[in-house]
Amino acid sequence: MKIYPFLSPLVLAVVFYLPIPFSHASCIGVVTAGGGAGFWREVQQGAQQAAKDLGIKVIVRGPIDEANSKGQGSVIKSVITWGCKGLVLAPNSPDRKKEVKALKEKGIPTVYIDRDIGGARVSVIKTQNYQAGILAGIQMSKALNGKGRIVLLRMSKDVITTTHRENGFIKGAEGGGLEIISEDFIGTTIGKARKKAQKILSSIEAIDGIFTPNESTTLSTIKALQKLPHLSHILHIGFDAHDIIIESLLNKKMHGFITQKPFLMGYKGVATAHEAMQGKVVQRLINTDTVFINGENIRLKAIKTLLGID
Repeated sequence: MKIYPFLSPLVLAVVFYLPIPFSHASCIGVVTAGGGAGFWREVQQGAQQAAKDLGIKVIVRGPIDEANSKGQGSVIKSVITWGCKGLVLAPNSPDRKKEVKALKEKGIPTVYIDRDIGGARVSVIKTQNYQAGILAGIQMSKALNGKGRIVLLRMSKDVITTTHRENGFIKGAEGGGLEIISEDFIGTTIGKARKKAQKILSSIEAIDGIFTPNESTTLSTIKALQKLPHLSHILHIGFDAHDIIIESLLNKKMHGFITQKPFLMGYKGVATAHEAMQGKVVQRLINTDTVFINGENIRLKAIKTLLGID
């Protein structure tokens, strides 16, 4: 797996607003939700592969923070201004529905990836997040033999994907006999989330397991636990594949994680938007798989296959 360093806000701001060469004028815009740099990098690679296969151009941009609704709106305006005639979008706010409706009226179709907020989109390509959460809860219960005190480190009440995973996890965990003793929100950025996770975990006695519902919360918790060596025995299940997460699992610092197929989301998102631009009837909903990865099935080549990046 490649290591993808987090870009600074200044660098991303420059990337977003540099003029696009004329050769990119006919394109599909791919606008990510923000956060989760490793996840969205895989989406970008899938989108670029689809563009190559179809002989078209894509412009991939997104805000740094998933809580930055205004920033995502600005990115959408930019890619349309640059001449894109289709949009692949991971919406980070209900406000996007107004913009998607306006784009449809201009003849510009929008395909949602990763989540669905409704509205005038032509297709949705996403993980079944609630079911993925249930799977995590079941695996936690299995690992703890149906007995234990669990901390759920939620991300943000405004992010529907993680909310669905969190609620699914509660169902799966409680259904398996586990007790959820805490479910606080720790935020969308790694720095703040790490501090919040560390504070929460250090203040609770007798923790048997932790669930984190996405890349940023999982990375934040890994870093927080490094500061709390007396909690090294806690069973941690996270979400999304990232080089640090994989390394933590290989080093037995985590029990496992749920992985999605971001490459496939990016690829199918562009391919579906391209079909819609040609006036073709497209599939309204495409569900992508999730898989639980643990110490028994972790293999780097296998992970790449599961992610659809072989």
